[in-house]
Amino acid sequence: MNNCEATISVDSMAVGCDIVEISRIREAAQRHPRFLRRVFSPAEIAECESRPNPWQSFAARFAAKEAVIKALPAGCSPALTEMEVLRDPAGKPQLFFTGAAAGLVEKSGWNGWSVSLSHDRDHAIATVIAWRTKREEAMRCDL
Repeated sequence: MNNCEATISVDSMAVGCDIVEISRIREAAQRHPRFLRRVFSPAEIAECESRPNPWQSFAARFAAKEAVIKALPAGCSPALTEMEVLRDPAGKPQLFFTGAAAGLVEKSGWNGWSVSLSHDRDHAIATVIAWRTKREEAMRCDL
């Protein structure tokens, strides 16, 4: 039995969600050779291209970036390449912010982020939750 405990006091939160047709991402990349480099970081491109169906991975990450923008305050539109969705060693997607995007995220006050990705044959979806904690406490998960 899993015994997971997480104690975080949340002051406020925001949610963003986006769905994308996988074929639209594939077609955009095929029509515009620089599309992938304008939207994804080199690490994201390498990670997606290592997957059996890279277009599902690209589409899910594109949806995650759109979901991040929806979770940020109005008027915050960071560069897409400065928002990275990369998998941790266990395979769980994580959000990373670099450059000016890191500054926008800091200004927004959101200091915790979670992302969930999914896809079927035709669509990819991402949900992002951002939160501001009053105080952060240790989290543990005994599996």
